[in-house]
Amino acid sequence: MYETITTVQGRLVADPVVKQGRSGAFTTFRVAQSERHPDRGEPGRWTDSEPSFYDVSVFRGMGENAARCLRKGHPVVVHGKVRVRQFQRDDGSYGASVELFADSLGHDLRWGVTAYTRNGDVAPALPAGGP
Repeated sequence: MYETITTVQGRLVADPVVKQGRSGAFTTFRVAQSERHPDRGEPGRWTDSEPSFYDVSVFRGMGENAARCLRKGHPVVVHGKVRVRQFQRDDGSYGASVELFADSLGHDLRWGVTAYTRNGDVAPALPAGGP
């Protein structure tokens, strides 16, 4: 079976959450992504499209690093495998969610700067509330 690989640029809608799975701990977070385009009715004005949401899962050391470094509102670039899940709601209607299993992840440096620290040189844990 072929896998679908994609890259998403967006912002975290909440702080990452560390969860426990069968194979150990992993980190999850949700990313919102929208397109910015010129407003046809008003030259010089820009409009954002409706956002798309992605549920991201990050495993092993990268998941630990994501939980330490990422916070709500941070701009990120996520590259990984996509899975679309269909589900049925309590009212009988159907919906879909898009899951992204990250192979690589980082802050989007178009919007700011970040400091890199190697895993062996990691500083003490950040206080609640982040950087």
